[in-house]
Amino acid sequence: MISRITSAAREQLSNIWIIAVLTLLVANIIIGVVSISTVGIIVLGHFSVGLAMWSLDVAKGNEPRLERIFDGFKNFVNPLVAYILMSVLVGAGIVFLIIPGIIIALGLSQTFFIIAENPETDGIKALQQSWNMMKGYKTTYFILCLRYLLLGILCVLTLGFGFLLLAPYIQVTNANFYLEIRGNKRDTFDDEYIVD
Repeated sequence: MISRITSAAREQLSNIWIIAVLTLLVANIIIGVVSISTVGIIVLGHFSVGLAMWSLDVAKGNEPRLERIFDGFKNFVNPLVAYILMSVLVGAGIVFLIIPGIIIALGLSQTFFIIAENPETDGIKALQQSWNMMKGYKTTYFILCLRYLLLGILCVLTLGFGFLLLAPYIQVTNANFYLEIRGNKRDTFDDEYIVD
């Protein structure tokens, strides 16, 4: 599964690397600036949904548009609730023992993709759906994250320039992962929550 979705990401990005790099550069600069302010906790979930929307566009072969990273703000409440609850749950898991925090983070990792596909999904429902979707896939996603970590270490050797390519690759690979497990677990969702 991992080789399939990573190969797909490289192919999907092959003709749009410049657009992808510029989009993720802009997004990460904005996210970096708001993260250090008190506004961060209010808007980071919305940018996460926007990046998920952009990534899904690339993975589905749709035109990748920069303004998609702001589309998470079209429904203000759901991304905010999801982000706050996820942060609290993962943080509590890490405080008590690191391993539970990692397991919780893996289980809730698909939340923003779920909201990206259906913005009307409330934050709590999206967290529940992500947890259900990730049953049987947490180890695979953990291995995928370790792969990202190793690639990140290699990017350091390029004086950081490699991160310009790594960021869109991670985003689109994660979108492919989501689409793969969503396709394998359609019974996790009610019909109203499935968008093709």
